[in-house]
Amino acid sequence: MISNRRFLFLLILSTIFVSFFINGFSAPIVQKTSERPVHNLSYNTYIREWLVAGPFPNPATDEELPDGSYHYGFYTDFLKSIGGENKAVFEKNTSIRFTDQHGEAHVIGTQSVKAGENGIIDFDKMFNKIDQKVAYAFCYLNVVSDQEAFFLFGSDDGAKVWINGMLVHKNYVARALKQNDDRFSAKLKQGLNPILVKIEDRVRDWGFVLKTVDEGGYQKIIAEEQAKKDFNDFLNCSIVPKQLNTWNYVFVPGEFPELQWERPYLVEKVMGKFPLNVRWFDSELNEVKKADKPGRYAFMADGITANGIQIRRAATMYCMPRYWISWGERPKANLEFLPVDFINKKIWEEHSDPISYFTGRIALLSILNQKEGAILMSYLHEMKTEGKPPTLTDTPIIRDHDYHLALKRKLLGVEHKWQPLQMPQKIVNKPAAILHEGSEQEAGIKLGTADKIRSVCQQWYEKSGEPFIVFVARHGVIIIHEAFGERSDGLVTLETATEMASITKLLTGVMFAQFVDQRLINIDDPVGKYLPDFPIEGDKAVTLRHCFTHTSGLWGHEEWGGLHNPYLDNVIANLIKELPVGKIHNYNGMGYDLAGKVMEMVSGKSIFRLMRENFFDPLGLSNTVLEEDLGFSCFSTAGEFAVFGQLLLNRGTYGDLKFFTPETFEQLLPKPLNQFYPDINVEWGIGLTWMRQWHPDAGKNGIPEDQTVLSKNVIGHGSATSAILRVDLDNDLVICQTRRRGGKYYEKYLAKLLMAIDKGLKD
Repeated sequence: MISNRRFLFLLILSTIFVSFFINGFSAPIVQKTSERPVHNLSYNTYIREWLVAGPFPNPATDEELPDGSYHYGFYTDFLKSIGGENKAVFEKNTSIRFTDQHGEAHVIGTQSVKAGENGIIDFDKMFNKIDQKVAYAFCYLNVVSDQEAFFLFGSDDGAKVWINGMLVHKNYVARALKQNDDRFSAKLKQGLNPILVKIEDRVRDWGFVLKTVDEGGYQKIIAEEQAKKDFNDFLNCSIVPKQLNTWNYVFVPGEFPELQWERPYLVEKVMGKFPLNVRWFDSELNEVKKADKPGRYAFMADGITANGIQIRRAATMYCMPRYWISWGERPKANLEFLPVDFINKKIWEEHSDPISYFTGRIALLSILNQKEGAILMSYLHEMKTEGKPPTLTDTPIIRDHDYHLALKRKLLGVEHKWQPLQMPQKIVNKPAAILHEGSEQEAGIKLGTADKIRSVCQQWYEKSGEPFIVFVARHGVIIIHEAFGERSDGLVTLETATEMASITKLLTGVMFAQFVDQRLINIDDPVGKYLPDFPIEGDKAVTLRHCFTHTSGLWGHEEWGGLHNPYLDNVIANLIKELPVGKIHNYNGMGYDLAGKVMEMVSGKSIFRLMRENFFDPLGLSNTVLEEDLGFSCFSTAGEFAVFGQLLLNRGTYGDLKFFTPETFEQLLPKPLNQFYPDINVEWGIGLTWMRQWHPDAGKNGIPEDQTVLSKNVIGHGSATSAILRVDLDNDLVICQTRRRGGKYYEKYLAKLLMAIDKGLKD
């Protein structure tokens, strides 16, 4: 018989054993408190609650720092007063003491922050949109047992991450914030694991997002991503000639080539089996059953998958004369010198013969084996038969785009659905300002300002070795327009055209403004109003505003064949169900290409013809070329690109031409996107962003902390080549610089240039 005391002892012991058996060796889930944010790994989601400290200074440095960076804040440990970055622990009332680069002492506290559902911590919103700063975020990650955890991370700009005092991730980079850009893993210990994140900002947007998952969660992500990759590979799949020989995109008169998917097994794996209906058309858009004569032909293939997805593809093919023995050719093709640093121009010229023969071989293989070759041969064939002198719009690319657009509109039955886009109107009254020569007095600047700008630019080139052309004008009066330096192919001149990269997006937005002004398209219209296959209502109804403000959920530049794919819009429509439309801000060029497809459909002109005839030609810009993509690819000179700046400064007019009204111009300006999409705390416009330059002495000597160089109302767009187009709406200024890359000391001398201009303005 068991005594009461012994029975009680056994009962307690059994309870402990059962509890231990059920929970194993795990630690319990720890709840957060007001003093410390705790995230449980088992949630497999974004960390939303943090303690944040900042901002700390992050000026650019002239020389490379020991860690390979050029930013003081990214390199500097500001947490030494609380143990250093590898030991620091934040509490709710933690005070951080540090000395800045000028030797001045500061104290910064911590604050609690909670992200939205998308997990993004927006430092811009917290610290009132300041640039060249650093901030820290801290929390605990709780795990029930020792295990490996996986982290999906995105930041704007560079970042460092410590877990349990170990630096587990470092990425010194200038970029826009994108979820899951970086991945890393770390070994975690049972219980609480401190995480410290350091994020630097250079210019404009600033923040980060961090998602944590366990092994099971990570494997699920891998499987989902493989399925997405397979689907994306399908979207990139072309329909190609089935005959596997050298001559894939050219054929002789008679029966058309049999076609198939480029990767038939992948297509069946992803989409299942479904029939394709293939139709052929001649150069006059007539549907034909066989090729009776040489020239341009195109196929249009469509089909509907078992789950109801509409698939559309099209391409150009060339029917060559029977008597042409293409494989017997050995052409020479002159390839102009490529001005890159590692190639010597003189050596290039000495080897011009072998270069030309090999380039000719490449050209012949392209003609025979690539769709671009069929486009070129079709162009050459029509050039021969038409007998028309070439114009700036008579190029292989524009002609091919025109052809497929006309065919597309015919097949959809929309040739006469919309009114044509009108050319810019003549101004009856006083013409708007145009760029012209004049004195510093006429420009409203202090005497000697041009010389000071010139001096800064000369120093800039001498220090960096990167040549450029600069253009500055006020009230339409040119203050300076000069070239500095030389490249490997010689001196740069005022006529040297260079890649403007993403400033191309600004041009796309300004082109779109003409459609808005003429009430052909509204900014908030769904794309599906103009293009088939897209929804016109519901949370997946992509609008033109989504396209221009990077909120469509799309990614990348020139994906899926870009604008050269006649049915790019169909490819994107196939993606719609997977896109977080209006939920995230993800910088990309594909939204701009999709907007271009809308403009094409409405106007009946290919977008590159539209840019030339309705935009560049009326402005007299013969050195500006855009034939590749609407998110990048425009080549231009500083003088011509400055004309776009003056057009914006004039709110839509230039000289005696009106492209759009001031009211339409106001619709282009950057606006807080949360008024349209509650989860997105970013300001963006229709191809325009704010390009504010914070004053280097802001917050000192009585200068306000939000003081800018020039005004706060400076618009423009950034560029991967570091080209510049800034339009100061308050000071009536246009600043343009063309270059091929930023090079050393870019941020330092950009600030010097803008300061020289700012100081030269008359009160």
